[in-house]
Parts: sequence; C-alpha cells; structure tokens
Amino acid sequence: MQSIKWSKAHATCVPEIDADHRTIFELAQNLQQAIRARAPAPQVHAILKDLMAHVEAHFEYEERLMRSVRYPLFPWHKRQHDTMRKRAGEFVPRIQNGDEDAEDLWLDFLAGWLRDHTRLADRMMGAYVRNQRLVRAVA
Repeated sequence: MQSIKWSKAHATCVPEIDADHRTIFELAQNLQQAIRARAPAPQVHAILKDLMAHVEAHFEYEERLMRSVRYPLFPWHKRQHDTMRKRAGEFVPRIQNGDEDAEDLWLDFLAGWLRDHTRLADRMMGAYVRNQRLVRAVA
C-alpha cells in the first residue's frame, strides 16, 4: 500500500488550490491510518465522508476556475475528475458495507490518483491559471 503524503512535488503554486490539496492529502492520510489501524467502522466512514465532501467541493472549485480562465485542457482535466467520482461511486458504498478488500483497493487507487493528478494535470492547470492572472494584472 502506497503512502499518502503531501509534498512540494504536488504544489501548483496557486495558493487556494494548494491549500485544498493539503487538506485532501491530510484527510486521505487519516483514512489510510484509520484503515490500517482497523479503527471502528463509524470512524472510518466519517473520515471517508469528510474526504469525499472535500474532494467534490475542490473539484467544483477547480472546474469553475478552469472555465473562468478558459483553460484549453478543461475537458481532459474534468474527465480525470469524473474518473475519480466514478471510482468513488464504486468503492465508497462497498467500504460502507464493510468490504475490507475494497478499503485496500480504494486506498491504492486514491494514492496513485492523487499523486499522478496533482503532479501532472493540476500543475499544468496551475501554470495556466498563474499566467492568466499575470496577463490580467498587467492589462
């Protein structure tokens, strides 16, 4: 099982996005620790619910931001968000029903997805957003 931990490699240099990402990584790490420790199901479910609420709110924010700056890769980026939404829709109910195999599979998917998405898609989007903000500030 991969470790879930925020690092500078995940930074987009867009402060509000990075703050959200740090919170999401922290919640994902809390979930991973609770599952590894075989915490009581209500505790695991509460962390999972909080994590997914933060993820969805963050996706909505990023999608509004990308539309506002007319990000040319918006459809590609949103498909990645939709993949996460779909996988969560598959795994979260299984975890809530006590499927321990689903817990491990979800954590593996989540760790890899967070690592890959933040390091590539979000960093690309962050660079575009920063450039658009600079253009607007100069204009």
